[in-house]
Amino acid sequence: FVSVHIKVHERDDGTETWTKKLKDYLEMMAPHRKYPFHFTRRDTRGELQIGRQFGPDTKQILRIDGPHAAPAMHYKHYGTVMLIGAGIGMTPCASVLTAMLKYRWRLNFKPEILHFYWVVAHPDVRAFEWFIHRIAELEYELLKQRHSGAVAPRNYAEIHIFVTRPPKDCPNDLSMRSASTITEFSNDAKSDPKPVFTANQLFAEMLYPQTPAANMTAAMEQPKHATNRFQDTWIWNGRPVWSDIFSSVRNQRQHRDIGVCFCGTPFIGKDLAAMCKRFSSVDDDCIFTLHKENF
Repeated sequence: FVSVHIKVHERDDGTETWTKKLKDYLEMMAPHRKYPFHFTRRDTRGELQIGRQFGPDTKQILRIDGPHAAPAMHYKHYGTVMLIGAGIGMTPCASVLTAMLKYRWRLNFKPEILHFYWVVAHPDVRAFEWFIHRIAELEYELLKQRHSGAVAPRNYAEIHIFVTRPPKDCPNDLSMRSASTITEFSNDAKSDPKPVFTANQLFAEMLYPQTPAANMTAAMEQPKHATNRFQDTWIWNGRPVWSDIFSSVRNQRQHRDIGVCFCGTPFIGKDLAAMCKRFSSVDDDCIFTLHKENF
């Protein structure tokens, strides 16, 4: 099936966006407008079925055109990948994360090393609870695979989440910072290791991130003492310092060619293009190749 997550935008001048029009169109088929609502239809035998094909204007509700190539598709051609998403641009990243941490590494497929960077504005954090839960689930799945030996030691993952525009006043008590409705998962098998962290803990840290992104290099030199680390996931306050990040990846590289797959705003894409050019060197046997999709 296809799962679609669309953020509804409204312009200050009152003109409607296509996302607002789509929301209004779907609400026309839900008279009470109580969320969540589910569509049903009658089949040729008059029996009630889940889902709906045609709207109130008798036109087909959704049509899918594709497939179309996306920059994130190139990740499988590299030994090392820097996967970068900004805001809702993390959507293709979610698919890549799932494929790698849950399936590809078990089959010894490339890439061997994954660096994932997600830049998200603090006001949007609550809208991405589903993705926070996904990260927690994938981290636990990876933990179990490492425990059982299903994933080779050479496979390495880092997940960095940069929360921009967070509130200045942050409560020190973690229990006060957790306000999520996320449903936690549990380890059913007695042989499975216990999760290192919960989705609620990750969500709480994202609501009030404590460690400045500018201190990323120094903080990662002492990972055992880092309070913003959740297994392979790190939470940072502020925007990424791309020069420090590219320098670190370059210095610790295991492969000559490093793929940089990005989906997000053009100004970040411009910075990444400059970083790829700056840190690439044929003489030093290090090439960063950018694949980007701007919106």
